[in-house]
Amino acid sequence: MKSEFLERIEKRTKELEIVKTKLKEKFIGIDNVIDKVINNISLWYLTPEFQFRPLIISLWGITGVGKTDLVRTLVKYLNFTDKFIEIQMDVQNEYLTNIETYLENSGVDSSEPSILLLDEIQRFRTVDEDGNLLDNKFFNDVWMLLSDGKFQNESNRKSKIMEMLMEELYWYENENNSEENDNGIIKNKQKKSYFFWDEVKKELSEKPKEKQNKYKTTVWTANRMKKLLNLKIPTSAIMEMSVNERIKLLEEALKSNGINEGKSYKKLLIFISGNLDNAFNMSNDVDDVEMDADIYHELSKRINIIDIKSALLKQFKPEQTARFGNNHVIYPCLDKKSYKKIIKNNVQKILDEIKDKHNIIIELSNEIYDIIYRNGVFPAQGVRPVISTINTLLGNNLPYFLYYLILNDVFKTKIESENNKLFIRINNNKIEKEIELEIDNIRINKTVDEKMLTIVHEIGHTLVYSILFKTPPKQININSTGLGDGFIINHITIDNKSFIRDKIAILFGGLVAEEIVFGDSFKSNGSSGDISVATNMVGKYIRCYGMDEYVSRITTEMKEHTMMSEYNYDVDKTNDIIEKILKEEKERCKNIIIDNLNIYKEIVKQTIDKNSIFPDDIISIFSKYGIILNKSEVNDKIIYSYDKVLKKFLNQ
Repeated sequence: MKSEFLERIEKRTKELEIVKTKLKEKFIGIDNVIDKVINNISLWYLTPEFQFRPLIISLWGITGVGKTDLVRTLVKYLNFTDKFIEIQMDVQNEYLTNIETYLENSGVDSSEPSILLLDEIQRFRTVDEDGNLLDNKFFNDVWMLLSDGKFQNESNRKSKIMEMLMEELYWYENENNSEENDNGIIKNKQKKSYFFWDEVKKELSEKPKEKQNKYKTTVWTANRMKKLLNLKIPTSAIMEMSVNERIKLLEEALKSNGINEGKSYKKLLIFISGNLDNAFNMSNDVDDVEMDADIYHELSKRINIIDIKSALLKQFKPEQTARFGNNHVIYPCLDKKSYKKIIKNNVQKILDEIKDKHNIIIELSNEIYDIIYRNGVFPAQGVRPVISTINTLLGNNLPYFLYYLILNDVFKTKIESENNKLFIRINNNKIEKEIELEIDNIRINKTVDEKMLTIVHEIGHTLVYSILFKTPPKQININSTGLGDGFIINHITIDNKSFIRDKIAILFGGLVAEEIVFGDSFKSNGSSGDISVATNMVGKYIRCYGMDEYVSRITTEMKEHTMMSEYNYDVDKTNDIIEKILKEEKERCKNIIIDNLNIYKEIVKQTIDKNSIFPDDIISIFSKYGIILNKSEVNDKIIYSYDKVLKKFLNQ
């Protein structure tokens, strides 16, 4: 015979599995995230009696990947909607300035399992970009809640109980010094004054006496007493108590040793949701529609708990960062497969609705799905732009076609596309509707000269990268929707002195290639970003890493009473060294391109012919010239052979 405890565990385990399956059906591309969340809440859901402090789970990711929606849906599937509180941490309410007030007003029982979502936490920073403390007047008690689930002692709680006791004693005195006459009027024996009951009393007077007197106080008073005394009984039970019984409860509370103890929410499940731009650098990219979603997906996998904690330390004090705990669930960017499935699912919802309402079956050609992907997927911006494009492309045009289908009693059709138009065929007639495809139009409207400039620039980076790191970049894009800008995707490097200088040389690849092909007078301004990054690298190389003439930590930021007060502040002496190294690496970059000019030309020609170039193409071209390149995945690390060199050293 199974115990009640085991039966409960089995029942709730099955419930969690069902919830997990339903979540994976609703949310595409985040199966691992869902697995982690369900696994993390097991103790809280299965055996909440063993939870002695709030369970904190932090959800991090770019916008539009389903952080907030996942929590809301989980709450719904667990049937916890009446035990759920959502607080936007960037919204300030002068009447609700702390978390405790939100929890108390929610009606959530502090002794029972419940769920709290603290959303947009990144906007609730306590430290600015320079590390200075911010004066935040809202939600400061959140740190007590995250610490152990208990709010600070209420020094005025005893006086509140005393105040309520005095009120109850007053009504007790009235109750024992009054009588009711035949007209439904209460006559006070002492004061000889009369009080008319309201309409509710008149209605109740017609009912049996025992039902009429069931409740002895109001809901407001009962709720107030329940919160003040932390009672675990229903509000209705307090309403049924006599004045004398309520007085006894208040008197017992006054005798308690922990009368001023703050309320504890130890069985609370707290979700913290936010986007840390310091960790998710790709979240700032708006010119990313050309980015391969699979590569962005892989790049997002580089982010780990150390990155999250480092990013948190730039927005919160160390002791506050520690209170987030270690349950950090990191959302990856969605891959191509996920985006395509999301598009299919959302389109199908619209088509199913049309079938249900009008009994018309509509199919879409594969080209339309491709159009939605090309114009709607911005990998760094999540699902929202895709949904917007679906609504624009279909929502704005389907009524047009429905009109003709219903008018001609046609109940099945296929919508196709050509030349920026959607069309259907009815009785051999072509019904067309023009569509606006902004991203496709930007691509089309780029001039040949812009494209050639981009190709020359990006292949310059690609050649130098391939020569120095013995592998091609993971992605080479020459079709950016920006103003002539392309890009390459780098691998992870474990930097040393040589690798840093190699990366600086690579950054000059675009500029040098333009100078070689177009001449010094016609190089573009497209290298400003590369030069900024290169300068920053050399600055750290000299001032932070001690890799050149100076070995001290050199900085311009003096902060008194900190370790930084002992730094070297003579930055002027290093400016000339920075310029010297930059010129050296630019010259080295130039020599690499000139020495491999035939390879460079062949890569450029193939890129022009195919309007694209891929890592396998680069490897194949290099092999023709006797240079073997490795094929590396985007998250493969490029690192010096430290192990091999150390073993050789030890054996000498």
